[in-house]
Amino acid sequence: MASDYGDEAGSKMIDDFMRFGERMGERAMYARAAQMQRAFQNATRSAQELTGDRMPEGDAPEWAKLDMQEFQGIEDYGAIKGVIEDRLAAHGVGSTWFPDPETGKEYLLFRIADAREVWQSFDELSRETDDAAAKAAEKIREQHEKEPSRDRDDRTLDERAEDAREASAALEAERSTTKALSKEPRFQEMRAK
Repeated sequence: MASDYGDEAGSKMIDDFMRFGERMGERAMYARAAQMQRAFQNATRSAQELTGDRMPEGDAPEWAKLDMQEFQGIEDYGAIKGVIEDRLAAHGVGSTWFPDPETGKEYLLFRIADAREVWQSFDELSRETDDAAAKAAEKIREQHEKEPSRDRDDRTLDERAEDAREASAALEAERSTTKALSKEPRFQEMRAK
């Protein structure tokens, strides 16, 4: 899988989508992939703004920070960070994460000199997201075909509904007879005048 993309980030992205898809379903996995893709695209634009015509000189800052709030809003943010770290490492970018306790935001810190590699990394991730989600869905389907789930009920919905109604009626009948048998006599207090 890593050979699909040339680094571990692609493999991690597929694995991440598979875990999420198995837990939450295929539709939720694709919705999450769309969120991630938008976040990668926005991060690409933000990092591109740092590569303008200006080069660091003199008192210019050496480090830049990229707001990761959009990524934080996506479920399993930790796995997404792993994908980002691997892709940045593949491009030779040294970076670190900075959580701001006052705002609750987290930032990706990197050297301004590496901004081009940062935006290229995010751009690659945004382009690979759809393909990774599709591969994950395909692998999930293959797994389900090879080893059918024991939890899977092959009966039609009508058959399952009828069984549920029968079970409900049986429970109701059992409750009514149990209640009738378990009623104890009520004692009344008699007062003398």
